Amino acid sequence: MTTEATAPAFQRVGLGASFRLPVRGRRFLAGSAHESFPDSVPDANGMIPAFAVADPASSGLTAAVRELIGATLPASGGLLLRGLPLTGKPGFERLVADLGYPPMGYRGGIAVRRNDTGTALATSDEDPRITLSPHNEMAYLSDHPRKVFFYCETAAGEGGEVPVNDIRETGRILPEGLRAEFAERGVRYHRRLARTATAGAMGWTETFGTEDKDDVAEHLAASGHVFRWGPGDELHYHYRRDAFTTHPETGERLWFNQITELHSSYWRAHPDFPADLPDHAYPATTSYGDGEPIDEDTIAFLRGLLWRTTHAVRMRPGDVLVLDNQVLQHGRFAFTGPRRHFVSLTR
Repeated sequence: MTTEATAPAFQRVGLGASFRLPVRGRRFLAGSAHESFPDSVPDANGMIPAFAVADPASSGLTAAVRELIGATLPASGGLLLRGLPLTGKPGFERLVADLGYPPMGYRGGIAVRRNDTGTALATSDEDPRITLSPHNEMAYLSDHPRKVFFYCETAAGEGGEVPVNDIRETGRILPEGLRAEFAERGVRYHRRLARTATAGAMGWTETFGTEDKDDVAEHLAASGHVFRWGPGDELHYHYRRDAFTTHPETGERLWFNQITELHSSYWRAHPDFPADLPDHAYPATTSYGDGEPIDEDTIAFLRGLLWRTTHAVRMRPGDVLVLDNQVLQHGRFAFTGPRRHFVSLTR
């Protein structure tokens, strides 16, 4: 299959004017003072192919979108669609539903986001001053989405770009010693959840969609997680995951985890949290699979590697960004103004 097959419906376009965004030393970006961070990252022109609808009134657009996704994602890992005749969030939800990919929920996820109705969730409600580093969606869980769809309803007044990172490129610069160590030891994810949401953290009732402790306990036990209840119905649990995964279609061995983004140092750099708490007092942290702490310099070094292979997409209202979640990571630059983006997760 080739993208030329979709030529009657779409035409290849550029993403827009070139730009660079500063990264090193960026405020509220954990680890950004580390020498491994690049000074800035470029736009995604040449990395993310963009396609504009040739005729919004033409029939068969949904089938053409699915064909375009199937033709493009294996090589690029993502694409941007521009000019689709969508009517806000409802139109985006209809598009994703009509594409026919099995939908996926967000139970057990850690992002701070509203419990929206429908299949499109609001993207992270995390403090807009914070830049969210590129990450693979829900890579910390055994059940994670294959494809991630982003929709821009309202662009930010300033900032709010989407950093995208091809993890295949990061894997090529990952030092062999670290690769071997994490391949052998894996990663342990630790979570600490209050009963209900607080500033900068979701509670377990929102995370698991229930107020029934027995239901949560049953889910954690079935998932093989080690857990305990603390004072005030506080929930603590941890579990081990591999640091790598094998792509089901290409067979590539990929760095696939959230070792850095769920490390306690993220919250130490967060404006809503104190910087001097023990690791396990934060909403989450990571360690080696055997429970031994990971040196913070190693965490900062790994964060810098991700940013070294990252580019940025400046989405316009109406744009749809489609990513192969096992190949292309995503994040969010800090912003001002009424940015309103939605995300749909599919298998």
